[in-house]
Amino acid sequence: MPPKRDWLRTALIVLATEKVIQHIFVTAAFAFNWADMASTVAVNPRVLLVLGGMLGIAFAVSLWGMTRSRPWAVDLILGLSVFDLVGEYVAQGTLSIVCTVSFLVAGCLIILSLVYRRRLKGKGNQPGG
Repeated sequence: MPPKRDWLRTALIVLATEKVIQHIFVTAAFAFNWADMASTVAVNPRVLLVLGGMLGIAFAVSLWGMTRSRPWAVDLILGLSVFDLVGEYVAQGTLSIVCTVSFLVAGCLIILSLVYRRRLKGKGNQPGG
């Protein structure tokens, strides 16, 4: 059982929650082309719609895993965050991208996930330690 106040685990849960919410809204924005969203990306917006929806669902699964203290959840968050970060570059179509909240949250998730994984390995794979 994880300790009641594990700031690292809590931060991962909060940031993963932000990612779920973000991907719901971005997917809806592409679906309904809010504010002419389709014209702001460098790739086919339908591809981003599908991938964004899948990413949102996968972040929800990782969030569920984190709330249940499943050791695999942090690896899923790490992988999804890397994918999301790369997706920012692909969507904007350049290496000199605008640093969005999505970009910052994905970066934080990568760093915190690596620290949390290291902690899990040091504690014999006991979640929340």
